[in-house]
Amino acid sequence: MTNRKSCYTICMFNLLFPVSGSALAIDIMTGKWQVETEMRNPMSPQPQFNTSTECITEGSFDPAQAMMQGGQCTITDKQDMANSVSWKFQCGGNDMPVSTGTGKFVTRGKAASGEMQMSMVFNGQTMTITNSWKGQHLGDKCD
Repeated sequence: MTNRKSCYTICMFNLLFPVSGSALAIDIMTGKWQVETEMRNPMSPQPQFNTSTECITEGSFDPAQAMMQGGQCTITDKQDMANSVSWKFQCGGNDMPVSTGTGKFVTRGKAASGEMQMSMVFNGQTMTITNSWKGQHLGDKCD
């Protein structure tokens, strides 16, 4: 349980923080953002909610590429559009359970949203975790 949660936490952490832009990166406004996250998984009877404030310092990023920074994810079927990116992924191996899933991230000026679904087999049972988030640009300067 701890390893699975750690992998998921690393993936989500990487999605919320920008990395250097690339030719396939999507644009996002720099500055202070409020990010609301909802996580649903079969181990929790109720969804888990979190609100955080993030400082985005790069004007573009690639959330699929950011997932790969954890070192245990492979991205496939990545599709980039003007203001969104979607992808499929496989993570884990070695001492981590293998998980597969899909992700999507969309920006609309001062708003952003996304969702990621991740499935893994744990003790013979398939478990699917769904994480969705939405962000609102609060201002150009970070505190």
